Amino acid sequence: MKIKLIAVDLDGTLLNSKKEVSPKTLKALKRARAHGIYVVPLSGRPLPGVLKVFEPFAFKADENFAICYNGGLVQRMDGQILHSSALTPENVDHLIALKRPGIMGPYLMNTEDFYVPKGASKFGVSFVAKARNMGVKVMEDEVDYQIIKGEFVSLPSLMKKFRAALPPAADKEFTISASGGQCLEFNTYGTTKGNALTYLLDYLDIPQKEAMVFGDNNNDLSDFSLPDVFKVAMGNAIPEIKQRADYITASNNQDGIAKAVEQLVDMED
Repeated sequence: MKIKLIAVDLDGTLLNSKKEVSPKTLKALKRARAHGIYVVPLSGRPLPGVLKVFEPFAFKADENFAICYNGGLVQRMDGQILHSSALTPENVDHLIALKRPGIMGPYLMNTEDFYVPKGASKFGVSFVAKARNMGVKVMEDEVDYQIIKGEFVSLPSLMKKFRAALPPAADKEFTISASGGQCLEFNTYGTTKGNALTYLLDYLDIPQKEAMVFGDNNNDLSDFSLPDVFKVAMGNAIPEIKQRADYITASNNQDGIAKAVEQLVDMED
């Protein structure tokens, strides 16, 4: 199969249950990149967190790309922004108003830092921000921080109730996606991984039929809806992802990406 771009989700896909890239997966994707195939992270994380994961790949930052914040940012790995979808200050105010007891957040993120609303606790967010190589700051009044994504976090049972209780207007104002059972993520309405991947493919002049995407969870559904992209579901993927897939590979703990790339992608040494 002729492929020019491989897009990979991180958690549950590129990363195994130890939050590591396996040696076989690293080798397969580095080989693909050496053959001129773009390897693009497709993640809900900010760029600093993506780069931390991609350190073992040693990609040249000015020649490679990342889709971050569930499609809210399309960037080169050196930080140059190709496309951005920021929340308005009004969107941010509405997110803050959704806060409920027992639910942590909203945690609000731009290209540089995590923010918490004025008067809110930093409890919980410091650990998450550190894992993504970002700082935590308190928002000041009447400042537009160019927030790209907001998220709420809690126990899966509480998040399920929180999601069900959201007002209908929230689904008309935001793209709301789940990352596992413990987190709900909010982007501008219409911002998705799928739309961001479409933008990047157009930017690089790569037809959808020459792109391959790997995913496993709810926030991958938009890219698994692209008609001509070759869609590979991980063995550990949710049923909705597997139903949309062109191919189902092994799980993230069984080198699923490496096996699919080696079996499906044409690479002549």
